[in-house]
Order: sequence, then C-alpha cells, then structure tokens
Amino acid sequence: MREERRDAVALAALTAAALASRLLFRIDHDEDIDALRFALGVERFDVAELRPHAPYYPVFVAAAKGAALLGATPRAALSLVSAVSGAATVAFTALLARAVAGRRAAVLAGVLALASPFLWLSSEKLLSDMTGAAVTTAALWLCARARRLGRTAGAATAARPEADPLDARPEADPLDARAARLRTGALVLLGVGLGVRLSYFPFAVACLAAIARAEGGRVAWLARGRDLATGVLLWLVPLVLIATPRDLVATTWVQGLGHFTRWGGTAITVSSPLDRLHGVVWGLWANGLGGAWPDAPAARWLGAPLLIALLVAAARRAAPLLRAARDQPELWASALAYFVWALLGQNIAYKPRHWLPLVPLLLVALAAGAASLVPPAPAAARAPRLLAIRAAAPAVLVAALAAQWFADGLSLARQHQEPSPAAAIVGFLRDADAEQRPVLTRDLDRMILEGAPGRRPVRVRSDAALVRAVEQAGPGGALITSEALSREARDALAGRGHAISIRFARPRSRYVDALWSDLALLEAVPSAPPADHAQPRPPRDAATR
Repeated sequence: MREERRDAVALAALTAAALASRLLFRIDHDEDIDALRFALGVERFDVAELRPHAPYYPVFVAAAKGAALLGATPRAALSLVSAVSGAATVAFTALLARAVAGRRAAVLAGVLALASPFLWLSSEKLLSDMTGAAVTTAALWLCARARRLGRTAGAATAARPEADPLDARPEADPLDARAARLRTGALVLLGVGLGVRLSYFPFAVACLAAIARAEGGRVAWLARGRDLATGVLLWLVPLVLIATPRDLVATTWVQGLGHFTRWGGTAITVSSPLDRLHGVVWGLWANGLGGAWPDAPAARWLGAPLLIALLVAAARRAAPLLRAARDQPELWASALAYFVWALLGQNIAYKPRHWLPLVPLLLVALAAGAASLVPPAPAAARAPRLLAIRAAAPAVLVAALAAQWFADGLSLARQHQEPSPAAAIVGFLRDADAEQRPVLTRDLDRMILEGAPGRRPVRVRSDAALVRAVEQAGPGGALITSEALSREARDALAGRGHAISIRFARPRSRYVDALWSDLALLEAVPSAPPADHAQPRPPRDAATR
C-alpha cells in the first residue's frame, strides 16, 4: 500500500510538472489555417463554413467550448485543452510503461515523456493532435492493464486445486471481469477518440481486432464492435443533429476528395518514395525522438550518442521487448497499422506531427529497453559494487538525455511563442498602410480575410492563374505569399518583365513550423523598360526622308 501511495504521488507530481511547463508557454494566435478554423469552430460551429474543416473534430471542439464557457477566449480554450492533453499523455505514457515493463520502466518513460521536445511543442499547438494522442495512449494503457490482469487471473486459476464436479458452477473470476471492463472502456474511449482525431482510426481498428481475436468467436466481434460503435455514436449523433445532413455529406465528400487527390500530402499527391522515406526518418528520428540532424539545434549532437546508446541497449535486450510485444498485441498491432496508414495516407513528407501518436510507444520501448539492462537482485548480491554501477547506468543515460531534451524543448517552446511566419504576414498586412494591390495566395486567403479584413486576398489554384492575376493587377503589381509562387510561375513572370522581391519575411525553425517555416510575402511589379527602348526609333530610311 505504501508503494502504491508513493507511485500515485510521483505520478501526480509528474503530471503537474508537465501541465505547468505546457501552460507556461501557451500561445494565443493562429499559426496556420487549421488553427484558425478550430478557433472559428469554438466561436460558432458550422460544417458548411469549415468551422472547422472536415472531419470537424466535434469532441475536441466541444472540449474547447467547455473551456470557453468558463470565460476563456476561443484560442485560450484551445491552448488549455492541448496543454491538459499534453500533461495527460505524459502520465499515460508512464502508466503504459508500468503495465508493459514494470515500475522502473514507468519512471524512465515518465521522465522522457516530460522532457520530450516533440511532445512538449505539440502540447502548445492549437490543434487536435495532442488530444488525440492522449486518448490513444490512455486506451492502450487500458488494454495493457487488461492483459496484465488477465495473466494474473490465469496464473491464479492454474494454482487453484481442481474444483469438485459436484459443486455449483464457480463464479467468474473478479480479475477477469475487471479486465473485460477495461477492454470495454478502451474501445469506447477509442470510439470517442475518433471524434477528436479521425485519422487515428488504425488504433481503434487494431485494438478491436486484437481483443476480439483473443476472446474468439463471432459473438466477441459483435460485442466489441458494439463497444467501439457506442463511443462513436456519443459524438456522431449530436454532430448529425447539429449539422444539416446535406451539408455534412457534401462538405465531407469535397474535403475528403481534396485531401486524397490535391492537397492532403498522401502517397497520391506526394508520390516520390524518396520524399516519403525522408519524411519517415526526419519525422521519427529528428522530431519524434529529438535526434540530431544537419539543421537541428547544435545541442542535439550532444544528446545523439545518448539516444543511440539507449537504442542499442534496447536492441541488445530485444528478447524482453519481444516478449512484451507478444503479451500486448494491441500495442504492436496499433503501431504497425498506424505506421502503414501514415506512410500512405498522411502528409508525413512535410508534417512530422502525423507521427505524434507513435511517440509515446517509442518512449515506452526506450524505457523498457533501459530498464531491462538492470541486473537482477541475486546477481547484484554476488558483485555489489560493479553491478551497482551497471544498475545505475540506464538511469544516468536516461537522465542525461532527458536534460538535453528538456533544454531543447524549452528553446523550441520559447520560439513557438513568437508569431508563426503565416501569422506574422497576416499581422504585417493588418498593420501596414492600406494598399490597393491584391494579395495572391494559395492557402492563406481565409487567414487574411479574418486577420486583415482591409486587404484583398485572391486565391489562385494554378501557376497560370497566378501569372494572369499579376498581369491584371496593373502597374502597381501584386503581393504574393511565397507558398503560391512556384519556380515555374516565377520564371513565367520574369519572362513577362516582372521583378519579384521580398516585401516581408519572418522565418523561424522548421522544428517549430515544419511546413511554412520560411514563408514570405513577395511583391511582383512590372519592370521599367530600358532607356533605349523607351521610345521606338523610326526606320533609318524614314529618318533621312
């Protein structure tokens, strides 16, 4: 009992530290169009107006609306939900590690999760990713806890004397009943989580399949499918009642088709295998695990050997990890299913945040591998001094890596408080002297309309449309956001006598803004004709006549 009380106090302290660090660096501005649409959705939820965009994230928006009812602004409400979700993810990562690999692994995983730059920065975003990760990690912990209780119940049953056949039918084991309730809770929670972030559906499908397969039979599939459907209906029914069904179907179809065919960054729109492979390595190593990369903060090169040492140690102790994976099929099945989905169906080439739900599992694996290096008690008794050093080595490695991660996360969180390049451009357009020139953009039109209402944003969907809009802008030229200006469009404008220069730019680290880190506001104006071509010369014979 005393040990459980200490663990509860330690977990509460870990969660409080995580929440304080996330709240300390919260932001109150729209970093990109997705954040803007979430804020608009908290103000007034409207499917047809993309407040927010499909699939509408009704559970996440409802949570932020709840915070707004307490007096928070829409953006402050989103920030609060993300911060609380980030702290919860740290706690559930530690709990998951304990269910998989014991108390020592729980401590190591909790420390790593608290310090992880990726988890920290994701908790500062006004997006649904962190809340989705908290839900999936909590559900996986429930699954792991259920498996552990099931093994305990099985061992206890095997140790009992054989029951007298004349006795009445024995009652169900309370541990088995509790494990069943935990599995039900996990699937209902995953169903609710689909209303937080629908793209995390592989976790729900994999857990459903693993649980139903273990229980066996068609009845198990139907029962567990009912559990998952119950969680889905908790948000789907209110969504259908609030939104006009016609708008819901039409908007979802348009957004879904666009995501997979035009702008979503899937394997269809970003088809280069090299680009997608780069997204895997850069996303998981340089972002998810805070590993060293040529353009990463210099301090990461100090932490890289520590991270590699932990990975090597985990690999050398692969047997306990493989055994844990066999004992916890929901974990490896979920990780594999989501990895395949993200690889093919998400914008991993430019947005490493799509790897977020896998990061707690990676931290659990690191912690479990480090904990397995500690020698058993009988061995320590034979050579206490040497084995004491070996026992302390994993904790020292984890502590050193966590210190480097914490410093890195602190730096990124501070940078994150400054307006993103997109938000800075909108602020510049809002505060600068009014101009009549149009602002040509591919993705920032809604942000400009909302944040700089005196401007004239024009959305261009192709290079030809952009060139045509610049030529129609007149002698004053036009302003262009750099994400709309391809190299081909730049060459076409130069060939037509337009000079392009930077009007405003405020870049920041791509480890803070992965996609638009160097976004700039450009201007394209007609070049003055050369002096000797200002007035056409008459033919020589005409001049001499």
